[in-house]
Amino acid sequence: MKRLLFHLILLGTWTMAQAQVPADALRFSQYEVLGTARNVGVGGSIGALGADFSVLSSNPAGLATFRRSEFTVTPSFFLNNTDGTLDGSNTGATNKNKLAFNINNIGFVISKVGKNPNWKTTNLGIGISRIANFQQNINYNGATRGSYIDFFQEASNGVAPQDLSNFNTGLAFDSEALYEYDANSTPSYFTDVELNENALLTKTETIKRGGGINELSLSYAGNFKERLMIGGSIGFPFLSYREEKVYTEADEADDIPFYRDLQFDENLSTSGSGINLKLGVILRINQMIRIGGAVHTPTNFTLTDTYSTKFLYDYVNNENDGPVESSSEESTFQYNLKTPWRFMGNAGFIIKRAGFISAEIEYLKYNSSNFDLTENDNSFSTNEFQADLNNQIANIYQSAINMRLGGEFALKTLRFRAGVTLSGTPYADSYIQRNPNIRGIGDTRTTYALGFGIRKERIFMDLALRFANQEGTYLPYTVTDFYPQNRVTTNSLQSHLMFTYGYKF
Repeated sequence: MKRLLFHLILLGTWTMAQAQVPADALRFSQYEVLGTARNVGVGGSIGALGADFSVLSSNPAGLATFRRSEFTVTPSFFLNNTDGTLDGSNTGATNKNKLAFNINNIGFVISKVGKNPNWKTTNLGIGISRIANFQQNINYNGATRGSYIDFFQEASNGVAPQDLSNFNTGLAFDSEALYEYDANSTPSYFTDVELNENALLTKTETIKRGGGINELSLSYAGNFKERLMIGGSIGFPFLSYREEKVYTEADEADDIPFYRDLQFDENLSTSGSGINLKLGVILRINQMIRIGGAVHTPTNFTLTDTYSTKFLYDYVNNENDGPVESSSEESTFQYNLKTPWRFMGNAGFIIKRAGFISAEIEYLKYNSSNFDLTENDNSFSTNEFQADLNNQIANIYQSAINMRLGGEFALKTLRFRAGVTLSGTPYADSYIQRNPNIRGIGDTRTTYALGFGIRKERIFMDLALRFANQEGTYLPYTVTDFYPQNRVTTNSLQSHLMFTYGYKF
């Protein structure tokens, strides 16, 4: 249990301190505007207008506006270009790309004329949509004061060797980066880096992240007298997240006696599935104006983490000449996560045959997410840690509003689109004020999109490009005294190119 509990602490408290690596509760609650290229091209604001497969994941009432059955598939390419800069070093930014191929959506809509004359259509939709991407590579290098060993030492003081974590501090002790000097009093540890705390150490880290969330939707909707559309979706999201970290550090100038270098590897894999319900309504005011709304219940995820670490420490003295390596066992832990409720309002304005303008607003409380860690262990220590973790979520995050605006211009069979998405910060004002040096946490994120389409009698094709820029801060490790020297500034440009092919039947 001790190693599992410390693993959860790593995911909860430690990573929460890293603004660029949010806690699981936030990471698995932030969804993107994806789906079809048409929806992406108008900034994800298609909800009130419907007749697009993407509405299964936003406002399922839009499914009722389909007049014919259709099949759609959307392959896409996702590129995350990230610059990483170790603050306080003279190296400058290191660029790293992550290119991934995904299927944004694939699915069917079956449209039927209602048997009751009041119900013009009763439509069924089934398919899979991509709702989150986790792909990113980060790399940085440079020379600054301070060492990862400072973290191990600070986390170990007061803890007996047999009680050290099997995932980090225990490995540092076993590899002799930490050594005990007085076992009869409060446990304290010596380190080689204490012999010259002003030494500049060369630091390099590579972080590889992958995975995403794909949601299977089963939807049903009806069109009542061409005035009211009502629909619902049952969603089954499937989550996969991978993160590999390799941190290296070296005394290249030979400024510290005995110490040569170290390497710390971390491997995390999270997988699981969940269930949610979406209900929506659209009111057709007149030929030009439609308004709608939708509510999404929380997703109840059942997740499994697999985690392992490896530590290598190289030093030289009369008794040693060569690295000492220690590895943790691969540990697994199952838990539940409940994401926030979501509330959406939609509006669409049809401009005769020239196109449309659409808008959407979304409200959700990130601080209402919560973990249940007691499925396999209902002990006092687990319940205590669970309460502390959920309390941190409530204090660090807040409610947020996301806005989407887009439009389409029609020229015979051609369609030209543009859209913008404004995503409010999930971080509470009090947390932002306590962490003024963490870049990006108080910013509203802006995402832009452009699109183009061709409409024929039975076939349609759409192309969209979506791009966003985001600044952030990443902390490889946290200690009391060397925060500025340990900070990594990141700047990410995310580009998403997608193509939708559709066939009506």
